[in-house]
Amino acid sequence: MKDNTTVASKKVNSSEKAMLKLADDIGTMADKIGVMADRIGVMADRILETQKIQNQNIELAQKSMVEMMNIMNEQLKANNKILELLINKAAGMFK
Repeated sequence: MKDNTTVASKKVNSSEKAMLKLADDIGTMADKIGVMADRIGVMADRILETQKIQNQNIELAQKSMVEMMNIMNEQLKANNKILELLINKAAGMFK
């Protein structure tokens, strides 16, 4: 009877050790997952900051383009006035 009890006790002890090892492994994996989640959070924050900077750069570029278009439009108006004066002056010469 002693032998059966000892064998059963060893099997239980072995099973308990295996379960404890598995629980420890699961805990280690959970810790690693937590670290990865923290890293992902940091990366996400960096991505958001980059997008904010890029949005500011795009807005500045758009404003600069609109300003340049306005300058070109004013220059075109001035060129048209000069051309109109030259045409009128030339037309006056042939009257």
